[in-house]
Amino acid sequence: EFMDHHPFPEIYIHGMVKDEQGRWMSKSLGNSPDPIEIIDKFGADAVRFSMILITAQGQDAYFSEEKVAIGRNFANKIWNAARFMQMHTQEPIEKPHALAFTELALSADDQHILAKLNSTIASLRSARVL
Repeated sequence: EFMDHHPFPEIYIHGMVKDEQGRWMSKSLGNSPDPIEIIDKFGADAVRFSMILITAQGQDAYFSEEKVAIGRNFANKIWNAARFMQMHTQEPIEKPHALAFTELALSADDQHILAKLNSTIASLRSARVL
């Protein structure tokens, strides 16, 4: 107000993380887990995925270790799928970014995935996220 301009051009409103019973997380209540212990137990990717999964836009998230376990299980599935693909690959690709391909060589599924990716990138750029 005293500088004659708005301090922030954009404001994001988000929910709060609460415990399973809907109470605010608080050290004095003893319902606030140590994030380092959670990450050590489940992994950082599992915690990130779980927090995104349980948080609807603008609404409060109800945290529990059982929900973080869902993220861990999902990360394990992705890991196992990647290992399966590596086991069934004829030979490793040294420089995947150097591969040349034409759009005609892509399957319909590949083209659909790339179209969705490009649409998402355009959407994020228009929202100034990228």
